[in-house]
Amino acid sequence: MTQIGDVTVDDIEAFLWFIRQFRYVREAKEQNTGQRVEGIQRWGGGEKGQSWCCYWATMMLDSWYQGQSPIPRLGLCEDVHDLAKKNGWITTTPEPGDIVLSVTDTGHAHHIGIVTSSSPLKSIAGNTSQDGVSSNGDGVYEHEISTTNKVFVKYPRQPAVMA
Repeated sequence: MTQIGDVTVDDIEAFLWFIRQFRYVREAKEQNTGQRVEGIQRWGGGEKGQSWCCYWATMMLDSWYQGQSPIPRLGLCEDVHDLAKKNGWITTTPEPGDIVLSVTDTGHAHHIGIVTSSSPLKSIAGNTSQDGVSSNGDGVYEHEISTTNKVFVKYPRQPAVMA
């Protein structure tokens, strides 16, 4: 349990509160650029102009776990997918805090977000659109998602590092 002001919340609620603080992030006029977006890209070792959904999701985990995340800072969604398959983290029952990967019909991961609700099923992601249709949008948005072409990842949870 974590104390936020006068409210006591569990670690998942606190994590979701934390990642929602980034809903203001938007790209500049040029796709995949802008001061905040480029900061997110650099955090994960990327460069200006690269797709940044995976950099954002792994930055959230890296920040929450203060450098001790079970998923390292990565820029490719397929790398997260491979890690999840290798470690047996794939689940068919998504819960808040889990990772959601959008995959092609051939199973290649091309977008990533973090599940915020299981009923209705919602996620928050970087480099998406306000309506959730685009996996190369202009900001961080939270929206409902379907289970079609999705892979859910239940990575091992650890206690949050709360100083």
